[in-house]
Amino acid sequence: MSAESVAVPAPPEPSDSDIIADVLAGDRRQFAVLVRRHNQPVFRACRAVLRDDQEAEDAVQTAWLNAYRALATFRRDASFRTWMTRIAVNEASTRLRDRRRHAALVEDGPPVNAGPSPDHQAIASELSRVLERELDALPEGLRAVLVLRDVIELDTAETAGCLGIQDENVRVRLHRARTTLAHRMHASMQELLDASLPDVWRFDGDRCARTLDGVLAAIERM
Repeated sequence: MSAESVAVPAPPEPSDSDIIADVLAGDRRQFAVLVRRHNQPVFRACRAVLRDDQEAEDAVQTAWLNAYRALATFRRDASFRTWMTRIAVNEASTRLRDRRRHAALVEDGPPVNAGPSPDHQAIASELSRVLERELDALPEGLRAVLVLRDVIELDTAETAGCLGIQDENVRVRLHRARTTLAHRMHASMQELLDASLPDVWRFDGDRCARTLDGVLAAIERM
């Protein structure tokens, strides 16, 4: 066998911890790797709380900047995805509280737009659009647990840590959320529902690139 025919295995992807070490050592551009790697679950976490695509996108960018500033506090033996998701949920929850306070202060003002945005037109599947509408109709506590567990696929302990609740509360809310969602969807769509959950609230392409550009530009200004 000639040397040319021997396949050379690709080098393994650097771990999150390795990338963080490079960033903390001064290679700030490496932070882009973390953003690209985790942008979609971070967006989905914010979107689950805020029920608005544009506000969730703004929250994602702020959450990444918050994470960059706090990067030195990240424990290398922990899960970066869980740590980052917790930061994103905190940012989205703060925005939700601010929105509600503002709505309470403004009498006869226009209602907060919690409906679907034009970005939904880019969703490839009609079922995904239906599913997003039904997820939005879930109570806030149930929706957040369902998205963190079934869409982002955090485990029970990680979900509890992100939301500041007990493990048992996660299990109870998840059961209620799944049951409620199943009742809202037609029985004949249940199989398609299970297959389509990973495609809900996709955050890639131009939207992901836009957030990444904004985060990197803000980091350069620091």
